[in-house]
Amino acid sequence: MLFRAWRRPLSRLATVQHILNRRAGLSLHSIQRFQHTSPARVRFAPSPTGYLHLGGLRTALYNYLLAKKTNGSFILRIEDTDRTRLVEGATDKLISALSWAGVEADEGPRQGGPHSPYFQSQRTDIYRHHAQYLIDNGHAYRCFCTPDRLDDMRKEQSKRGRRIAYDRRCASLTNEQIEKNLAMDMPFTVRLKTPKGMTQIDDFLHGKVNFNNAILDDSVLMKSDGYPTYHLANVVDDYLMGITHVLRGDEWLPSTPKHVLLYRAFGWEAPQFIHLPLLLNKDGTKLSKRSGDVHVEQYIDKGYFPEAVANFVALLGWAPPNAEEEIFTMDELLEKFDLAGLNKSQAVVSLEKLDWINKQHLLKRAQTAQGLQSMVDYLVPVIRNRFTNSVPGGEASPRLEPTYIKNVLVTMKERIRNVMDIADMCPYFFVEPAYDTEQASALRKKLKPNAIAAVNKEETRRMLEALAPFDAEKINEFFQQIAADNNAKVNHVQMAMRYAMTGTNVGAAVNSTMALLGKSTCVDRLARSF
Repeated sequence: MLFRAWRRPLSRLATVQHILNRRAGLSLHSIQRFQHTSPARVRFAPSPTGYLHLGGLRTALYNYLLAKKTNGSFILRIEDTDRTRLVEGATDKLISALSWAGVEADEGPRQGGPHSPYFQSQRTDIYRHHAQYLIDNGHAYRCFCTPDRLDDMRKEQSKRGRRIAYDRRCASLTNEQIEKNLAMDMPFTVRLKTPKGMTQIDDFLHGKVNFNNAILDDSVLMKSDGYPTYHLANVVDDYLMGITHVLRGDEWLPSTPKHVLLYRAFGWEAPQFIHLPLLLNKDGTKLSKRSGDVHVEQYIDKGYFPEAVANFVALLGWAPPNAEEEIFTMDELLEKFDLAGLNKSQAVVSLEKLDWINKQHLLKRAQTAQGLQSMVDYLVPVIRNRFTNSVPGGEASPRLEPTYIKNVLVTMKERIRNVMDIADMCPYFFVEPAYDTEQASALRKKLKPNAIAAVNKEETRRMLEALAPFDAEKINEFFQQIAADNNAKVNHVQMAMRYAMTGTNVGAAVNSTMALLGKSTCVDRLARSF
């Protein structure tokens, strides 16, 4: 329904007090100013216009940590009032990504709660009545200007070198003119009537910041389609939902004076604002979709651990009490997190740092049977999907069994940063190595002729077949014997044997690799490699 259908004065509709009493048990006309007390009530309010990005996850995580730290509540609210930008399924993906990272809402679209609904598109009656209250009390006005008229106005202002801002043409309309326009069903928006003077905001990180109201413009609060803009909806919802702290990105700092003016117009106390620093690329540019991997789903697909990604984004703007500590589980973040650790310096996103953090969590998981098994459970379908059609024996191959995959993981854990590296870096554990690749050719050129001759002898293959037990220690003795018998260096023999077994110079110690591959496989590969 177009907003032009909402055209009667408040006295001819349900009163604001009635709608608030009915929906939230509150009254605009008898307000008890909200006092900030612990526990904190915080919210994450994404728009369902795409995937959850790293900056959004960081904001959600900080809100979640503050709520849990103070035994408060973390609310998920979906800001879906811009109907032109909605992406089907985006809400479910956002919720799933948050849940994967360990960020679970106490109230929200799935959990419900005392302030339901948590989709802003389902709360339009509330916003309309609050907009009417602002109009009736002189804090807002209807604007009947057409898009063409506004476009012409902006072009003229630009031509004259003036600041682009609404010229308040409709702010001075008489009641008679307004009623006439309403009677004609003219579409309209509702604009904030920005007062003269200065507006000060008190931000936890930025301190007291003053804004000249002359540069704020009369922002649209309700669009002609009947939906609110962010400015009105977030203020109304934050108050009605009892939000005590608003943690959001720095990009919202310039809009905050508009929100403060709305709080004042309603007679409400504003929450504590905390504007978080922007995330930057290494070159100092703002992190964006064009920057590469910025969506949480991309890290899920690449096999990063949820606790590692949460750990990583937590450090993008927050410092733990002990600066030397960098690796945290979610429980440890809950224990250590404090608003005092936040800073306003812009944070550089280093994927190398994420890889390092992920590796520390990988090693941490590998220390327990449960943690190791969780990685195996993740890897088994990945390995089977990748190699079933090419592994000797197909689906029945013992190389696709969980026990073997677990042994590969244990062997490689010190060499990898991510469990997916098992499939990407060392496919030779599952399929026969290719000796005609660029990497294999480069390694072959580095091999010493006497080492090649030593490992390529029929006698060497017979010694390998006779080796027992076929373990890492015995294989090391084998290398030393071959080197001594052929006047070659042990490390040169090992490199030649690595080429034969893997076709690459990437991997664990060659003796451990061979022990895991098994005697039969090693003998076969040695026979066909040179």
